Amino acid sequence: MPRKYKITVLVFIIVLAVFFRFWQFGSIPVGLYQDEAMNGSDALSSLKTGEFKAFYPNNNGREGLIVWLDALAIKAFGAEPWVLRLFPAIAGLLAVLGLYFLAKELFSVEVALASSFFMATSFWAVNFSRTGFRAALMVPILTWSFYFLLKGFKNIDVRYPLIGCRTSIFLFAIAGVLFGLGFYTYISFRFAPVLALLAFIPLLFKKSNKKLWLGILTFIGVTFLIALPIGIYFLNNPGDFFGRSSEVSIFSQDSPLIAVTISAIKALGMFNIAGDFNWRHNYAGLPELFFPVGILFILGIYFSAKRRSFEDKFTLLWLVIFLLPNILTIEGNPHALRAVGAIPAAMMLSGIGLVWAYDKLKKYFDERQILPVVILIFVFIVVCDFNRYFNQWAYNINVARAFSSEQLEISKYLNDLSPQTEKYVLWHPNDRATDNGLPVSAQTVYFLTSQKTRLNDTVGQAKITYLRADEVDKIKLEGNGAVIAPIYYDIELLHKLNKQFPQSKINFVDINTAVLIIP
Repeated sequence: MPRKYKITVLVFIIVLAVFFRFWQFGSIPVGLYQDEAMNGSDALSSLKTGEFKAFYPNNNGREGLIVWLDALAIKAFGAEPWVLRLFPAIAGLLAVLGLYFLAKELFSVEVALASSFFMATSFWAVNFSRTGFRAALMVPILTWSFYFLLKGFKNIDVRYPLIGCRTSIFLFAIAGVLFGLGFYTYISFRFAPVLALLAFIPLLFKKSNKKLWLGILTFIGVTFLIALPIGIYFLNNPGDFFGRSSEVSIFSQDSPLIAVTISAIKALGMFNIAGDFNWRHNYAGLPELFFPVGILFILGIYFSAKRRSFEDKFTLLWLVIFLLPNILTIEGNPHALRAVGAIPAAMMLSGIGLVWAYDKLKKYFDERQILPVVILIFVFIVVCDFNRYFNQWAYNINVARAFSSEQLEISKYLNDLSPQTEKYVLWHPNDRATDNGLPVSAQTVYFLTSQKTRLNDTVGQAKITYLRADEVDKIKLEGNGAVIAPIYYDIELLHKLNKQFPQSKINFVDINTAVLIIP
């Protein structure tokens, strides 16, 4: 393929990736899940106090990068659901571009174009680019850090004229910066050093020389410096290092061997048989790879295992290692979010499968006959992936429930009320409060009403009063009218409150959301 055509195809892929990540960005997915909102609430707190933490312990603990970026987005655009999804979407684009360069470095331009195309349209990759989960940030950092690390190995003796040092040292330093930042993204990134050690240590000793060792030491040193703040935090708070992972570990089971076997089978089957059943992560139960891509994925594994080059071993190793966060846990398997680090490897293996199949077919058919078929398959993938995400999944009622759309409606309702109206938001008595005085379940309402009523106030001092549902006796009306809004649907509670305030009436905001209006 001529160079100008390759560039044209790459530009088309990037445009496609932009479209899939930003089409109807403000409305799909509907709602705002509590985990996303918690990131936003912590971002608001950091903006107010000026304290940006390496690790935020609320909600089972979260690495700080997503909160820092959310704070930047909120500062620029305000408190809206799409604002918390802006940087994950940008990360998704960078992941597509990074995968192209990585796959090109490892294999060929053809494999790179195919791999980046598959990632650009993949439901698995697209979905996590459009939600405010911190895991989305891990994928581009993982991809680009290994790209620069690989480039460093391959360009050890080349000089970079602009800064007067060896290109490799410069590349190793960039890789170190990115690798260090990776520890501020998602817990699964902790498997990245395992991949680096297993893949590059043999290569290091094979190509061993002083220049290469200098590059490796540069990489390790820069990584250490960047990751030092979060490392110090975990040294002082060792319980947060494991957090929720210890609760869902297979090693907490009576028979860990049986548990890991079952988990591994489910993880391996997620690509072509049955995927994640959580509606926030997937169209429940469908394979993570659309079937033409899934078939190419199997072909890619077969060919890579047969060829056994460093590049093939590296890709297969990447796949296995980043399936481990899924395999070593027992909850919600197969779990597309925990396995998000495996996406680049899965797409590269699918790209390898396509190029291998194409080369095989050229032995029996004229290239002019094969190419139209390949293009039709690509068009078919685009149309089906678009339909699966933007039509079948986006407007499914289960998705609305999964993303707490009822709390979005409550927030809109409260924001539209007069400033003089007293507002009481009730949360379930069994929910445990976080650092801002509210449980995770209340964070969606808290975040979406924050800039209008709470940005400069603390809990209990703003125009919205948050109470446990068993604290309704604390409601003291001042005569300006009031609205009582449970964040969970409990018609019995509303009828009880209706009797407590006889002049009140129950108003349904939507089918699953009701509030009590007191004139």
